[in-house]
Amino acid sequence: MGEDSVTQNAEQEGGIRLLNVPQAQPAHYARNFIRNAVCELRFPTIFEIEDQRPPNGFWRALRKDFPMHAVLSGVQVGPASVAKANAHQFTSKRSRWSVVLKPSSITLETARYDSFKEFEAQLQTVLQAAKQTIDSDFFTRVGLRYINTLPCTAKDADGWINPSLVGPLVEGVYGDVEVHYQQVRGLTDCGGYTFQHGIGVDAGQNVGKGYLLDFDFYSEEVAVEDALPVVRRLHQHEFSLFSWTLGDRARDYLTSKGGVR
Repeated sequence: MGEDSVTQNAEQEGGIRLLNVPQAQPAHYARNFIRNAVCELRFPTIFEIEDQRPPNGFWRALRKDFPMHAVLSGVQVGPASVAKANAHQFTSKRSRWSVVLKPSSITLETARYDSFKEFEAQLQTVLQAAKQTIDSDFFTRVGLRYINTLPCTAKDADGWINPSLVGPLVEGVYGDVEVHYQQVRGLTDCGGYTFQHGIGVDAGQNVGKGYLLDFDFYSEEVAVEDALPVVRRLHQHEFSLFSWTLGDRARDYLTSKGGVR
């Protein structure tokens, strides 16, 4: 991990402080804690997408790597919308990767994450398909989310999580707890982020096992041709914050075998 911060103590105009954690250098890991890795690309709504047949250009661009197709009914159009529509799901041969096309977004998702390099290669395919489909030269929002679960409980969080996050738990200030949860929202030099962490919860706010580390970074109004560089920058921020949250036991776990994050 480098000593320079991702933002170099940067401030936006008006004195708003940005995310400011040590910049983590690329690391090779044997294992990871990732339950889900998701990239979402939002665009101005195209209502024709909810037809039973997917857009021809999109399907042709994906069919080599994502040959299986299914129509998903009653899918929520957007995060804040109550409207429902059909969506198209494309899945890789072994169902490791999936792409979902909705009237206003495309998502790439995997639950078996090996490296960002591999994720980026899949995303390039999705971006090529998007260029032929969305009839727009920009995405309204580009988001990158990683949901991690560390194999520890409230009682043994010491060493797994940065003491700045779990000090009271480790010291027993609260006694034995069933739920300990915090959500942080802030800004970066290319957009914003939401960081959720805690014990006894999962990403859906239901009781879960292990310590949750949930990172969601985003940038808005991104030109289509700039989407991949922006995702790389979002990943840099995410990985730096992720590295900052870890304790020595977590680092030992990650490096106990050979592999790449």
